[in-house]
Amino acid sequence: MRRQCIYNLLLLLPSALCHMEMSWPYPFRSKYDPANNYENIDYSMTSPLDADGSDFPCKGYQNDESTRSPIAYIAGSTYNVTLAGSAAHGGGSCQLSLSYDNGATFRVVKSMIGGCPLTSTYDLTIPAYAPAGAALLAWTWQNYEGNREFYMNCAAIRITRQIPSLRRRKAFRSFESLPYIWRTNLAGLNNCTTAAEQPPSDTVVYPNPGPDVQYGGGINSSSPATQGDCDLPMPYGQTYHHDSNSASEPVAEASDPAEHTAASSQTSSLNPSQAEAPAAQSRSAGTASTTGFMLRQRPVLTYDYSPPTTITVIVECPSVITITTTVTPGTSTVTQTAVPDHTTTIGVVITASESPVAEPSSAPTSDNNSSSNNNRPVNQPPYATGDLSAYLPCVPGTFICSNSTTFYTCDYNDGSDPSRPSNAYIYDYPRTVAAGMECLPYYSPYASDTTQYAQQPTCPQGYCRDDRYVRYRPDGDCSENGSIMCTDGGQMFDMCDQGGWVQMGSVAAGTTCENGEMVASS
Repeated sequence: MRRQCIYNLLLLLPSALCHMEMSWPYPFRSKYDPANNYENIDYSMTSPLDADGSDFPCKGYQNDESTRSPIAYIAGSTYNVTLAGSAAHGGGSCQLSLSYDNGATFRVVKSMIGGCPLTSTYDLTIPAYAPAGAALLAWTWQNYEGNREFYMNCAAIRITRQIPSLRRRKAFRSFESLPYIWRTNLAGLNNCTTAAEQPPSDTVVYPNPGPDVQYGGGINSSSPATQGDCDLPMPYGQTYHHDSNSASEPVAEASDPAEHTAASSQTSSLNPSQAEAPAAQSRSAGTASTTGFMLRQRPVLTYDYSPPTTITVIVECPSVITITTTVTPGTSTVTQTAVPDHTTTIGVVITASESPVAEPSSAPTSDNNSSSNNNRPVNQPPYATGDLSAYLPCVPGTFICSNSTTFYTCDYNDGSDPSRPSNAYIYDYPRTVAAGMECLPYYSPYASDTTQYAQQPTCPQGYCRDDRYVRYRPDGDCSENGSIMCTDGGQMFDMCDQGGWVQMGSVAAGTTCENGEMVASS
């Protein structure tokens, strides 16, 4: 009997073994969150969701009443997401997603396809077009080895917005254009399952990975996508609040704000039966024109602008009316009142010019392999030297670079510093970066509304050290992420990534690099 009891106990041990979990930002009920205590900590955060999908999303924890303030993020900025655990199941594929409807739907902002979570830290860029407001950040994982499961941790965040960027060069221009989260091995939600023991085909390759994709584990952009409609939004997740047990459909998502350009939008107060399609229509950064409307009512023209703008409107009727107005940020409504009651064809010409706005510094496009240190980003501090206690307190899970090849992690004091209590966070565990990588000092915004996030004395107010693990950049610093520097007479190029020039290699066949752009060879 004793032997049998021991045998049964050993059978139970594998389910208690550590898998992986998100440790930063703090997930709901996380043991890493110092605001939690033993009464509300879920010590099984590393376990997958129930196979029937009953606890999707977030194990239902997003419906808890929480006293913690959400972690603050700024749209357009880049942050660290840190994972913890010891059983990575050979890697797999992960996604980072945002939800504005309490988990009913999630939109993917980054996919790590293959080799995830073999690395403990990943960069997360909040899209510049992400709406402002409260949101959920979800980390999801489909493991490469072992049982076919679905792992998910969620954190409460709040996103604020900056002035929109003047240029958007990516395919995704609005939050609504992002793909939905990829869900599998949740029988109550869909029929999607992942194959087992068929390497390397059992690595999930998301068919719609979103705007930011990182490959690993032998997977690349040419790998065939996993089949199935696993990223359909329905059925929705359980998104009730507190005592309610009913699921709610997602609310309409916020529309993409107008781009910070001189292009204007026109809305006419017309019944569809009272207006024909425009005979001609053109649109450019400086003008917009529409002709050929058959009007029976007085149109109301509405213009939305972010910067201060001067508008000239000319309406050709029995007489010509010219209206010039200066529009401050917001919305101005101009009503044309001199249209005759009978059917008349009119022309409307709208021109717009912006008031002077400070342009961002241009990216270097010189045809050489060097870059001036004057381009060093303002959010990139010097390396941390001397006694690292001078940089405390620190945010759990973040890195700090002592030089380009050595970094430390902010973690519990395990006795390394006897002068500090065991529950204090210190910089510890010095490690060396892998070949081809380097450690990059970096300032990130942080939530300063709890004592856990006291201001670091070496950082600007409202920022903390959140250093990065990035590719080696021998060509120096740069100022505009995504910009290109041509090298080797236009046959090779560098790309600006996180404030440094990364060597990308040769240009594609039939193209050349000129003035920071890829063009067809002449």
